[in-house]
Amino acid sequence: MKKVTNKEFIWYLVCGLIGFLGLVSVVFGIIGYHMSGNKDLNFIQKFEENVLHDFQLRFLGLIFIGIAVALAIVVLLFNAKKADREVEKKVRREQRIAAQSSKTIEVKQAVEVVEEQPAE
Repeated sequence: MKKVTNKEFIWYLVCGLIGFLGLVSVVFGIIGYHMSGNKDLNFIQKFEENVLHDFQLRFLGLIFIGIAVALAIVVLLFNAKKADREVEKKVRREQRIAAQSSKTIEVKQAVEVVEEQPAE
């Protein structure tokens, strides 16, 4: 079994951090939406109105989660393809070495196929 390389681990970590950022955004968006009281005291809705210009944190979080999932799928597919290439390369090398070390094959008996005429 192949170990996870540092580069692969960093990509997985980046995907996880983007997904975590999306999850936090979704949670803050839900809290801000359901926060009761004075609208001036609701700092989450103020942030949404001032910084995001009426774009909700819930939807931004879902976008981040979608990006994280798509990026993680790309990283997984790339590394799986690379692992398959390495396995195929190893198999071809073993076959080539086995073919070089084996001697020629001699056929000691040949099988002859004879057609028989049906009896009338």
